[in-house]
Amino acid sequence: MESFRQNRISGVYCSLSAGILWGIMPVYIYVIDAEDPYEIVAHRSIWSALLLFLMCWIGGQLADIWAMLKTRRNSYNFFLTAGLLSLNWGIYIYSVQTEQVVAAALGYFIYPLCTVMLGIVVLGEKLDRWAGVAIGLVCFGVVAKAMMIMDIPWVSLALAGTFSLYAVLRKRMGLDPIQGLLVETMLVLPFAIAFLIWMVMNEQVLFFGGGLTNVLLAIFAGIVTVVPLIFFHKGNQLLSLTMASLLFYSNPTAQLLLGVVAFSEQFLVHDLIAFGLIWIGIAVYFLTRRRIDRRMITGS
Repeated sequence: MESFRQNRISGVYCSLSAGILWGIMPVYIYVIDAEDPYEIVAHRSIWSALLLFLMCWIGGQLADIWAMLKTRRNSYNFFLTAGLLSLNWGIYIYSVQTEQVVAAALGYFIYPLCTVMLGIVVLGEKLDRWAGVAIGLVCFGVVAKAMMIMDIPWVSLALAGTFSLYAVLRKRMGLDPIQGLLVETMLVLPFAIAFLIWMVMNEQVLFFGGGLTNVLLAIFAGIVTVVPLIFFHKGNQLLSLTMASLLFYSNPTAQLLLGVVAFSEQFLVHDLIAFGLIWIGIAVYFLTRRRIDRRMITGS
């Protein structure tokens, strides 16, 4: 029982950390101010792969990764997860380029609900009564958020769907987060390098216009990409997808606080309703966990 509680606490910390770090990611993108957003994706892939390789090499895990890839099922799954992750990044960049940032933000609200549903269907997770009440409140919050823009664009659904599938597949694989991320980034690496070569051939300046500061910012892309993803996968490993997904709302909450505090954005009544319902639902879920855990242990 004590081990179970420790794992849950660690999982909560990891999931919250991932959401909050992703929530403050706009600061990094704002500082870079790249002319071509796809160059950010390329640098994220390249420097993430290098950082993860060094971590696995120093940790003596390269042999384990090679053995893992000898399993045909793992190889197929990694091609699928790497494709889903790349597609998710690409759709997000597309939404930024086409000025659909609000639609992209809505995707982060829909993602946890998609993941909960996939966890039930694919992984066989079950919702107790109070978890169902909590998810219902969160659903009302998401609907309130969607009503603000009077639409649910395909970009929102695509972002939520691709990342939900990615999360569920990786959890089902049950592999080490760092090792799995190295394989995924290595699969994407050739495309990232090819994009930078294309930029050079078209006489575009690499590293967001050049200069030492921009070179360092490009390299830093590896850190801001890898760290949240490690926390994300570790949280998903230690928690049920329902619990980890609800904690993901720390992401849009962090983005909201960042927008209000740092970028002087307005906090409207609709935002209060949406976030209020979502966080009441999350509170209901976590406040009832001790009672549910006690019933599971006693079998009543």
